[in-house]
Amino acid sequence: MTTNSTRKEALLLNFKVDTLTTVSRATLRRIAKALGFSETQAVHFALARLREDALRGAADEAYPPLTKAQLAAIRTHEPKGKGRVLSSLLR
Repeated sequence: MTTNSTRKEALLLNFKVDTLTTVSRATLRRIAKALGFSETQAVHFALARLREDALRGAADEAYPPLTKAQLAAIRTHEPKGKGRVLSSLLR
């Protein structure tokens, strides 16, 4: 029995001629060969790169920078180092 988290989702991709916004199957084959990927891996790689470019600002908005008070609170709970460095181990 498969669950939603383990079920594969398929996407039908219709190739077109190469333009600014479309890619042909022949170009996908050339890209995959140049990268040493399968065609599927090349598509996933390209989409992951596009995600980083297109959604870069969205990730920044989801997690605003920490305030000085928040950083101080984190530092007070940071584990303290135990032991000491032995110079004889570094030689």
